[in-house]
Amino acid sequence: MAENTLNNNKSLSIRVCSNGLSFCTYSPGQQQPFEYRKVDINHTISLAANLKEALRNEEMLQQDYLRVNVMVSVPHFTTMPVAAFQKDYVQSVYGMTFPKEKAAHVSYNVLRRSGIAIIFGMDRNIYQLLVDDFPRARFYASASTLIEFLSQRSLLDRGRSMYVYLHEKEMTLYAFDHGRMLFVNTFDVSAVNDMQYFILNVWKELEFDQIDDALCIVSDSDDGAAALSEKIRYFLQNVTVINRKDDFRNKLTMGNGLIPYDLQTLLVCGF
Repeated sequence: MAENTLNNNKSLSIRVCSNGLSFCTYSPGQQQPFEYRKVDINHTISLAANLKEALRNEEMLQQDYLRVNVMVSVPHFTTMPVAAFQKDYVQSVYGMTFPKEKAAHVSYNVLRRSGIAIIFGMDRNIYQLLVDDFPRARFYASASTLIEFLSQRSLLDRGRSMYVYLHEKEMTLYAFDHGRMLFVNTFDVSAVNDMQYFILNVWKELEFDQIDDALCIVSDSDDGAAALSEKIRYFLQNVTVINRKDDFRNKLTMGNGLIPYDLQTLLVCGF
C-alpha cells in the first residue's frame, strides 16, 4: 500500500454487502473515536472492481492498522454445532449446502459462547483483494457478530425472542430461548407484506406465543422498522423497535445511525 502511516492504536473495520462497501476506523482515547465512510458504488462495474478502486483511492484504506476486521453481509451461510465442526471440511459442507456457489471463497467463525460455527462464502476476487492489502485481516459473517450480540441481549427478555434485522433488500431472522439460538436465516424481501409473511411463518413453526414471546425489530432504515412494526402488531402483542442508542449507550459509540447495525455489533463484541 502506498504512503502507509503506522497507527499502532487504531483499527479498521470493512463491511462488504451485496451492493455496497463501507469502512469504519476506531481510535481509542479520542473524543470522537469512530470515523465512518460509505463508498458511492458504480453499478456499471462489479463490486470487486469498486473495491479495487476504493483500495487505490480511499485515504482511510491506505494506512497500516493494529487490526483489520472484514465483515461480510451475505445470505449464503450455514450453521453447525461446535461439537461437530471440523475446519478441514468447511469447503465440503458449504458445497453441499450451496451447490451452485462455485466461485466463493469459504470462511468460518467459531462462536464458542453460542456453541455453533458459521460457515460462509464470499466473492473470491473480493477476498483476494482484501488479503493482498491486509494480509492479517480477520473475516466475519454478519450473522456471527449478531448471533453473539443478540444471544446475550436475549437473556434479558422475559420469554423467547425473535430479532428481525432489516438491511439492504434482505431480512435476517434470529430466534433465541434465553440465549440459546433456535433459528437463523436470511430472506429476500421487497415489501412489508413479504417481511410479515416470513416472520409469521417462522413464528408459527417455532411455536412462539403471540402474547408472551417478543419480536424485536432493528433496521438500517428507520422507515422500514416503523412500517413493519405497525403492520405486525395486528398479530403479535410484544413488538419492540430497537433503539440503537440504547443498545450501545455504554459502548463508547454509536448513536451514529449511519453505521449499519451489524457493523456496530462487530465493533463492540470483542472479536
